[in-house]
Amino acid sequence: MLLHVAAGPAGLSRLGLSVPKRQAPRAVDRNRLKRLAREAFRQHAARDLGLDLVFTVREKFTRQGEKPWRDELLSLLDRAAVS
Repeated sequence: MLLHVAAGPAGLSRLGLSVPKRQAPRAVDRNRLKRLAREAFRQHAARDLGLDLVFTVREKFTRQGEKPWRDELLSLLDRAAVS
């Protein structure tokens, strides 16, 4: 997973998501990934830092890999909040 960070509007972060069909062929899985990412972002402190964040999925997604994927997303959000 890749995270691009840029300065955004003060006090409010924005989230962009890129989930290509190559990594999650079924629309159900792409939408699930987006819902998971939005919920993690909504609950994270990076939401209030005024950043523009874009997540790009770079590896195949399986339903069994949902928990590690969410953990990686949270660690990327943590790193973005510190820098």
